[in-house]
Amino acid sequence: SGLSLQQMKGRVYYGEYLAKTDPLGADVPNPVSHVAYGYATQLCILDKKTGRVEHLIAAHDVGKAVNPLSCEGQIEGGVVMSMGFALRERYPIDDNCKPIEKYGSLGLFRAHELPKITALVIDKPGLKVACGAIGIGEITSIPTAPAIADAYYRLDGERRYSLPLCNTPYERKE
Repeated sequence: SGLSLQQMKGRVYYGEYLAKTDPLGADVPNPVSHVAYGYATQLCILDKKTGRVEHLIAAHDVGKAVNPLSCEGQIEGGVVMSMGFALRERYPIDDNCKPIEKYGSLGLFRAHELPKITALVIDKPGLKVACGAIGIGEITSIPTAPAIADAYYRLDGERRYSLPLCNTPYERKE
């Protein structure tokens, strides 16, 4: 757009991307059977007193939600997985790429440690793609760490650029 990030801050930009697919069963060379893209955004709310994640809101455009409950579960699972990447999990390896720690000590979140997670399935039926659906796989884990990092920045003014994020209540001490 020719504008700096500072100039774009606070503005709203509308747009849509739609990849074309061939009809299911089409007899064409190199058929395009599915769409491998998606759109997602997340918001992290921290408890101002404890600095812990209180609520994560995750909105994902799935095209036609063929199974809305399954979409919600996929979103929640991706959020939890990425919370681990963002806040606690480390997977150290030696020079031969062998794990140094055991699975049980990686820092995975347990169910009772999770914040409230709100999964918003953005259902847009009528897209001209196979079954009307678009990606809801890996995209579910991508926006979480940046959303959490931004929440901490807004809380304390410190930018964090590596995972797991440092100087949080979740930081594991050696």
